[in-house]
Amino acid sequence: MRGDRRGLKITQGVDRREAMRWPVALAATVKESRLCFQNVKLVEISRAGCRIETGFLLPTGMETVLRLPGFKPLPAKVVWSDRTAAGLQFAAPLHPGVVTHIMSLPTPEEQSAWRPLSSLV
Repeated sequence: MRGDRRGLKITQGVDRREAMRWPVALAATVKESRLCFQNVKLVEISRAGCRIETGFLLPTGMETVLRLPGFKPLPAKVVWSDRTAAGLQFAAPLHPGVVTHIMSLPTPEEQSAWRPLSSLV
């Protein structure tokens, strides 16, 4: 396996997905029930969907919403889930520019290392 600039593992092998997947490491929330949103980690993104690390089971086939800071809510459907992760298919494919922007967002670790410009003077 090889890694990307953030040290994430990129899997190799046969993949039947229509869209290329890209590794990311971003905090997000997902709608777990009618009124409840849970914190998750977005770990892969494509125009068609994403993989999230959950720590809980989402019912397969459930309509949900993925929320990323700074983006409008993304309606999606749960296509697979286990107790550690889930695969979501977006209701509408994302524009390639949106995927590129999401891929360029800083990880939580990178954000915590940021300091205000006033502290550098």
